[in-house]
Amino acid sequence: MTDDKNLSVNIDLTDKNNKTDEQMEEDKKSKWKYILERILKIIVMMIIGFLFGFILEKSKVYEPKFIRQQMIFNKFLMMKMFFSALATSSLSIFILNLIAKERYNKVFESYRTMLKSKSILIVCAGGLILGLGMTIGGSCPGMVFVQLGAGVNYSYLTLVGGLLAGLFHGLLNSYLTASSKPDAVTSKTLFELIKVNAIIVRILFIVLLAAGVALMEIFVPWKKDYSFRDNTRPFFSVTSEVWQPIIGGCCLGSLQFFSLLLLSKSLGSSSSFTTAVSLIFPFKILEKFPYLKKFRFGLNNYLSLLFVLSVFGGSMASSFLGGVFNKAQPVHPYNAVLGGFLLVFGARLAGGCNTGHGISGTSHLFIGSIVAMMSMFASGILLGFFARTNDFFF
Repeated sequence: MTDDKNLSVNIDLTDKNNKTDEQMEEDKKSKWKYILERILKIIVMMIIGFLFGFILEKSKVYEPKFIRQQMIFNKFLMMKMFFSALATSSLSIFILNLIAKERYNKVFESYRTMLKSKSILIVCAGGLILGLGMTIGGSCPGMVFVQLGAGVNYSYLTLVGGLLAGLFHGLLNSYLTASSKPDAVTSKTLFELIKVNAIIVRILFIVLLAAGVALMEIFVPWKKDYSFRDNTRPFFSVTSEVWQPIIGGCCLGSLQFFSLLLLSKSLGSSSSFTTAVSLIFPFKILEKFPYLKKFRFGLNNYLSLLFVLSVFGGSMASSFLGGVFNKAQPVHPYNAVLGGFLLVFGARLAGGCNTGHGISGTSHLFIGSIVAMMSMFASGILLGFFARTNDFFF
């Protein structure tokens, strides 16, 4: 009887040991799966960032003069590319809603959660400040890294201004957000607000954008907007001096599809400035600044830094291949610093930049993003005409 009991105990212990070994094996597999997934995310983000910088450089919309002249409607390269990118990004979202709805909804709700903490007043104010910075500095948050890669003089000063803005906003965020209560409408979508089927609204939005691009190209052909430095280069290749802006915009917007599908993340770049400045503080000091603290750790925060570094690399590769490195006309150093500060501060206040709100958020059709986008162009255009009339910047 005693032997039977001992045998039973031994069998139980063996089962437990076997089970533990199985669990350990499963844990090991899960750990490797976790590591491989993150390595894959890093690789995909680097590729997307590189292509993002390459496409923007090839389309030449990073050049300060084209950004400024778009604001006074002298050049339309930037607007053609922006509309094309927005249309393609919206089409990407439309397709993802059909083939990977659950994955897309996670990104969609994550973006909505960010907007729930914002008021229309704050989003509008941020957009207005961002627009001023665009016209003064001839740049935008993501474009800073394209300009650095393409060797634009004084673009490093735009970066310095942007980092100072990221620091300033991070330290004062709690006071800034407390000054305005969140609005429910900010996180609503256009189709929710007007109570029309989302599919119909998305299709109409894409059609209107495509029509706008077509009209701009008909009335202002892109070759009249751009003065070629070298006419002997091929039309559409990695060694081209410039790509047709509509093609460039479509290529850029298509990156949204892969970002959402493979990374579950919308395109955006301004958060990288906050992540960068959060790294300079000891952790004990960060405890006093919860907004900066949340940007210090986590793969998604580091991916945003990796994205802009890859944008820099893509832009540099494109500019050397196209023979245009360090050939873009810069802005005055003072304008570079001031513009950099305003455009990043405005973007962080609004919760997104030209890419984050302008392309991603507007593609999702969030009211907050649409308001931010309209605000940034409104202030940029008004300042552009004021500066032109008063011979201030141009």
